[in-house]
Amino acid sequence: MDETIMWRNRFLALLDRTPLPTAICSLNGMIAITNPAMATLFHTRPSRLRNRRVTDLLTPVVPGDYQRLVRNLSSGRRTTQKLAVHWSGSTGQLTVQAVGDPDGTGLLITLQADPLRPRLSEREAEIVRLVASGETSAAIASRLGITPDGVNYHLRKLTARFAVPNRAALVSLGLGTGSSAGSISA
Repeated sequence: MDETIMWRNRFLALLDRTPLPTAICSLNGMIAITNPAMATLFHTRPSRLRNRRVTDLLTPVVPGDYQRLVRNLSSGRRTTQKLAVHWSGSTGQLTVQAVGDPDGTGLLITLQADPLRPRLSEREAEIVRLVASGETSAAIASRLGITPDGVNYHLRKLTARFAVPNRAALVSLGLGTGSSAGSISA
């Protein structure tokens, strides 16, 4: 028993020093332990993430991916699973691996942020969301309290930033929503 405690303490010390956002969760996705890098990503402390569900923090880019991952883990498949996810205006890849210990099976999750994806401001995310819903520049301007030229200015900036020719191509990239700002994800 003492050896188990010794190795667990070593692991926790290593986890705290790991620069990659990492957490240990139960099979149902409840976070047990996170490292400072994961907490920094969500602008909080590690203790504030404890007992929160991973799905409250991260959203799969492809809606059915999370259910597929749960089915694979529930059926006993212990392979590493990877999901494209988004959160608070960022995108990245979540790696989930089942790990066993004397307390049962848990999940080791790591999150790799995609540094190449530009973030959208709240205003930009709202404009792209309204364009995707079929609104015209005039309707968007009226709804947001800006001029149609202001809407077109934002759309020109976004098409240049994402290197696409027009608003239709911008929308075709896909819109990932977060709690405060959105991100475009491929």
